[in-house]
Amino acid sequence: MYRYPVEVISDIYVSRIGGYSYELEEDELGINSGAIAMRTSLIPKETFVTLGFLDRKMKPYFFRRRFLVVGIEENMESYEKTQNGEVVLSDELEEKVEVGKEVIINSVEFFRIDKDLSAILEAFKCYRLKFKNDN
Repeated sequence: MYRYPVEVISDIYVSRIGGYSYELEEDELGINSGAIAMRTSLIPKETFVTLGFLDRKMKPYFFRRRFLVVGIEENMESYEKTQNGEVVLSDELEEKVEVGKEVIINSVEFFRIDKDLSAILEAFKCYRLKFKNDN
């Protein structure tokens, strides 16, 4: 029924940019709510994701922009832009990405880390300490 998003690896999906909407905030990413339910493990208004582009180099982890996933319902004006499960972004981002471009939707960090970066910071500290002791 929906072409997108396509799960390529656990919690990583590929879709296309369907368009832009004033209904979304700058930090929100909209997808047809039916497509979310049928094709993903994303939880609307709860899951945060990052976007990647096949023709661009991926930014370092801490510099990646995060988006809150929003389900787009049939009664919303932006619904026509996500009929097949395409990604809809805020109209404030219209200059940055062209419609039809393939995007990678990555929710791995959210499901594995869940906004708690203390474990990552602790691992960096241990690694740094180990590196100092080895030299």
